[in-house]
Parts: sequence; C-alpha cells; structure tokens
Amino acid sequence: MTERLQDRFAECGTGVVIEPDVWIEHPELFRVGDRVRLGRGFSSQGSTEVIIGPDSSFYPNCFLQGSGRLELAAEVDFYPGGYLSVGGPGGLISVGRKSHFAAGCAVYGGGGVRLGAYCNVAAHVVITSVQHDPARHDVPMALAPSTSAPITIADDVWLGANATVVQGVTIATGCILGANGVLTRDTEPYGIYAGVPARRIADRRPAS
Repeated sequence: MTERLQDRFAECGTGVVIEPDVWIEHPELFRVGDRVRLGRGFSSQGSTEVIIGPDSSFYPNCFLQGSGRLELAAEVDFYPGGYLSVGGPGGLISVGRKSHFAAGCAVYGGGGVRLGAYCNVAAHVVITSVQHDPARHDVPMALAPSTSAPITIADDVWLGANATVVQGVTIATGCILGANGVLTRDTEPYGIYAGVPARRIADRRPAS
C-alpha cells in the first residue's frame, strides 16, 4: 500500500484533504490541524516549518518556499496562485484567525510578516519585508544584498487589489489600503489610505 503524504506529517488532524499533484519536500516539518485542505498543485520547496490551523485551506497552485516558519491560525484561506516565501532561518509569515488572501497574492517573510485576525487581502497584493539594497552602486541591483525589516498588520485590515506593503511598516487596527496603493509608512487606526505613496484620505466612521 502506498504511504499517504499526510502520514509523513509531524502532526495531522482528522478530515484533512490533500488533492492530486501536491508536492512537499519536507512533510515531516508540517503540523496540520483538523479539516485542512491542500489544493491541487500545492508545492512546498525547502525546509519551512509549517503550522496550519484547523479549517484552513490552500486553493490550487499555491507555492511555499524557504527555510523559515509559516504559522496559520484557524480558518485561514489562500486562494489560487498564492506565493509565500518565508526566507531563510528566522524568516516568518504568521496569519491570524479568519484572514484570507485572494488569488495571486505574494508574501515575502524574510524580515518577518505578522498579520492579524479577520483581515481581507485582495487579489494580487504584495506584502514584502525584504528588498534589494537600492543604495549599492558597486553591483547591479539584482545582485545587491537584501535589506529587511518586519511588517506588522493588526486585526480587521483590508488591503485592496494590487496594493503593496513594504518592509518596516505597521498597519493599525481597522485600516483600509485602497487598490493599487503603496504603503511606505505606519498608519493610525481606522484610517483609509490610498495613493503612491499611500496617505490617509478619510476615516472609517461608525454606522449611525
């Protein structure tokens, strides 16, 4: 009898679904909760330590790489084509409960990315805690060493389609970043930010 992939996990809950064409280089580093789904074409390359909370899902063709750590709380969803790079040892991507990432999002956790609960990340958002050092003139930028700084995103944040969050930014509770915005500075709670670079354009107001 062929050994099931989930039988090689460090921990595996009940009701776990692994669809065809899933490939994991180091399944012994996976700890998976109840009713987790790994969609068709999910791939994990490298020695990432992975914790996936119950009722979380990766939809088809998501890709994970690196040698850091991925921590997903319960009911987290990554929709098709998600890209997660946890970076080297010490890298981290941590996602809180009931947060979801729409199709084609990219998260670079080499400098550390922590995202809270109940966050909505729209299609093709980029969250990057690393970048090539633009100050270096002695080598092409593609060969320059990386710089990094952590990104912290609080609970109840909405990142609009095609938005970008760069290294070193903290997003406060309840904020919205509009579509195509590029956030380069910290925010204040319950603000609506838009533009390149993004600035506060309005406040979220309680319903009357």
